[in-house]
Amino acid sequence: MTPLQALLDQEVSALRAVLATLQTERAALQERAPDALLAASNAKGEAVARAARLEQERRDYFEANPGTQPAVVNRLLNELKRLAAECRQQNEANGLLIRGQRRRVEGSLNVLRGGSAAPDTYGRDGETRPRRGPKTPLASY
Repeated sequence: MTPLQALLDQEVSALRAVLATLQTERAALQERAPDALLAASNAKGEAVARAARLEQERRDYFEANPGTQPAVVNRLLNELKRLAAECRQQNEANGLLIRGQRRRVEGSLNVLRGGSAAPDTYGRDGETRPRRGPKTPLASY
């Protein structure tokens, strides 16, 4: 096994670890388990940092050693692309879950504060503004 193949194998393993942490994060989001979410988020940060470091090592290697690569290297590069796309897709799905949960919490808080459960609106400056009604806050009853 060449040094490049060893590096690519490490990078494939690192991206698989990122994907595993994203799946753990999704489970924690679906269960609404804050401690598990925090642990998953920390693990994801570490896994992403390792993958990024290995990616940089790969880029440095290719810069120092340009030219065509053997078929096994191309296979590993294709695996990296596939894993990166899967990680991106899972991360976006997790982001949708987070945004949905955030909107529900903000809607509930708006109702408790006497506002509307309707989503926030955007002002001229692009900042969100909660819709407020003339209602008395629930907390005042």
